[in-house]
Amino acid sequence: MKPTIRSIAAMCGVSRGTVDRVLHNRPGVDPAVRRRVLRAVEKTGYTLPDTAVPAGHAPCVGFIMTKWENSYFEKQTQSGIRRAKRFLRAGDLHLLVETMDSRSDTEYIRRIYNLVDAGARGIILNAADTDLIRTAIEDLSGRGIPVVTYNSDIPLSSRVCHVGQDLAKSGQIAAGLLSRSIGPQDHILAVTGNLEFLSHRSRIDSFYSHAASLGIAGDRIRLSECYERYDLTYDTIVSALRTDSRIRGIYMGAESVPACLDAVRKICPRGGIHVVVNDLTPPAVRGLKSGRIDFVVEQAFSSQAYEAILILYSLLAHRRMPKTPVRFVPTSIYTKELL
Repeated sequence: MKPTIRSIAAMCGVSRGTVDRVLHNRPGVDPAVRRRVLRAVEKTGYTLPDTAVPAGHAPCVGFIMTKWENSYFEKQTQSGIRRAKRFLRAGDLHLLVETMDSRSDTEYIRRIYNLVDAGARGIILNAADTDLIRTAIEDLSGRGIPVVTYNSDIPLSSRVCHVGQDLAKSGQIAAGLLSRSIGPQDHILAVTGNLEFLSHRSRIDSFYSHAASLGIAGDRIRLSECYERYDLTYDTIVSALRTDSRIRGIYMGAESVPACLDAVRKICPRGGIHVVVNDLTPPAVRGLKSGRIDFVVEQAFSSQAYEAILILYSLLAHRRMPKTPVRFVPTSIYTKELL
């Protein structure tokens, strides 16, 4: 039997109005309910019969795939793209994807305008919050080409919406978890990626502020910007652990989890260092299982690409503006016992 809004509502134990709000990306739905409805939609293959775009009028969206050190994030992004394509009817959307070779602003600009030249009438990107990127977004906005950001926001630009994790909450959670794990005189090493990305800045800022509220003074936290590089992360952590014997906690706000684990294993082979990381990547899972990682602060990464595509599709195909300028995906905490 073909799935309907009624059958989806019955499957999820909610009203048809709730299902309709979820399907049209409207606010006012509990996050857990929204996830349940979206899982039912994906499982049944339901599509909205009234959202079909007339033949030859499918909006063209350009999606820029960020250069990741860890392939997990690219795979999660691709999963979100596939999920969006399954949700929309065939022919409703023309999606162009450009994959970055680096994280340089000049390549971002080149890729953006490649997509525009290829016919994209909306752009989805995850980029650094820099003058050059903001200028490009302003130019696109002036041409009537809306931009949706995912994962890392550019809030002082004319982007129409951002989809990502509640970064302040993420940093606060990490600080709270470490505060429960270390002693009153112990130190923390916080490792971040490129601080030009708002995602990194926001996590670290909230980590510091919440740690201070919990009685961990700023001089007990050592910050290192390691640009997602294995070699720099490994050398930084080895050096920090050798020079400061009071470091008992590490917050990995960056991708290079293998470098962190290798460094800790070299300097403290018997353990004694409490580690909190972001994202349930394969290295993070292995670290949890081995006991080298205490907690993982997880975000629904594939949902960021999925929701960004649907938001831009709704805007281009139906002139439906996002109800809010920011859409948060769920944040979860994992321990070894939850795997």
